[in-house]
Amino acid sequence: MRNMINIYLTIALSFVMGFSVFISMPLIFYKKFSLRHMLFFNAAAIGILIFLLVDIYGDVAAIFGNDTIANPIELIFIAAFIVSFLFFIVPKGSRDPEENPKRTSMLAAIGIGLQNLTEGLVFGSASAAGLVPIYALSAIGFTLQNVTEGFPMAAPLMGSKAKMEKKFISGVFLIGGIPTIIGTLIGLVFFSNLFIVLFDALASAAILYVVLVLFHVNILKSKLEDRKEMQHLMWLTYLGILVGFVLAYVVNYTVLA
Repeated sequence: MRNMINIYLTIALSFVMGFSVFISMPLIFYKKFSLRHMLFFNAAAIGILIFLLVDIYGDVAAIFGNDTIANPIELIFIAAFIVSFLFFIVPKGSRDPEENPKRTSMLAAIGIGLQNLTEGLVFGSASAAGLVPIYALSAIGFTLQNVTEGFPMAAPLMGSKAKMEKKFISGVFLIGGIPTIIGTLIGLVFFSNLFIVLFDALASAAILYVVLVLFHVNILKSKLEDRKEMQHLMWLTYLGILVGFVLAYVVNYTVLA
C-alpha cells in the first residue's frame, strides 16, 4: 500500500515538474517589448542554456568516472553529440533565426526536453529505490529549474512579428516539459546510465546550437549606425548572459544542494 502511494506521489510530482515550464509561456503573447528588452531576454536565455550545458557535463562526467576517453560509453556520448550537432547546422530550408524563430524555439524545447527526460529517469529511479525524502525535496528543485528552462523556449518568440498559433506554442512547451513525466515513468521500472549519456549528448547538441543561434541574433540586432548605442546593446547582451547563468546557478544549487 505504501509503495503504491509513493508511486502515485512520484507521478503527481513529475506532472508538476514537467508542466512548470509553461509559466514562461505568457511572455510570448506580450508584443510591446523594446529592442533592449528582447536583447536582454535573449541573452538571459543564453546564460540559462550555458548553465544547462555545464550541468549536463557534470552529470555525464560523474558517469564516465576516471576512465580514459576510449571508454565505450564516452565514445557513444561524443559520437551522438557530433552527429546530432552536424544535423542541426546543415542548411535545410529557411534557418535564418530572424526569419524562422519558431525553429529556434522548437530546438530549444527539444534540447531541454531531452535533458528533462534524463532528470525524470533519475527522479523515478530514486523513488523506486525508496529514497522518499530525497526525491520529494529534489522535486522542488527540479520544478524551479523547469520554470527557468521554459524561458529559453519563449525567448526566440518574444516580440516576433510572425504569427504565433497557440497550438504550436503549446506543442513547444509540451515537448520541453512532458519528457520529465515520461522519464519518471520509465525510471520507476528501469534505469540505465547508457540512456542518460545518450539523451544528454543529444540535448547538449541541441542546446549548444540554440546558444549559438541566439547569440547570432543578438549580434545582428545590435548592429546600428550609432556606434555608441551598438556598444551599449552588446554590453546589455553580456549582462543578460551573466544574469541568466547566475539565476540558473542559484535556482539549481540553492534548492538542490
